[in-house]
Amino acid sequence: MKITLIGYMGSGKTTVGKMLSKELDLDFYDLDALLVEKKNDSICNIFKKEGEFFFRNTERSMLKEILKQKNKYVLSVGGGTPCFYNNIYLLNKYSNTFYLKTESYTLFKRLFLEKKTRPLISHLSKSELFRFIIKHLSKRAYFYEKSLEKINVFGKSKNDIVQEIIQSIS
Repeated sequence: MKITLIGYMGSGKTTVGKMLSKELDLDFYDLDALLVEKKNDSICNIFKKEGEFFFRNTERSMLKEILKQKNKYVLSVGGGTPCFYNNIYLLNKYSNTFYLKTESYTLFKRLFLEKKTRPLISHLSKSELFRFIIKHLSKRAYFYEKSLEKINVFGKSKNDIVQEIIQSIS
């Protein structure tokens, strides 16, 4: 069983992924964390030093490696991963993809609290952050919606989301 969680930053992919992997007794992988480990640098620094093109190419090659070499897992990918190089089709071909669909206001509330730990948004004011999320999410939703399954996370506990994923794969 290969499960990949996709969605915007702050949608709960890593948190839900870790819980889901424990519940299903599967390995958990976080693509961003693997990339940071492999490059021995933060995503922010990789973007600054090498540029987005380098980052997205590295991300894609690592994604292909995981999808083809690992047999059973729960994978969390970065918010942009499905949106580049037809990665969403690759993800759908080799895994069961779940879009953790979260509305912009919930994302805003979560991301505002985590702003300092997220290089992409750390410099934004409150109003800039809200506008950024709405604009960015509208561009990425096209790709997210191509996932095999969609889970609306609004008003649900993390455990409810995990159970909903488990029910849909049973």
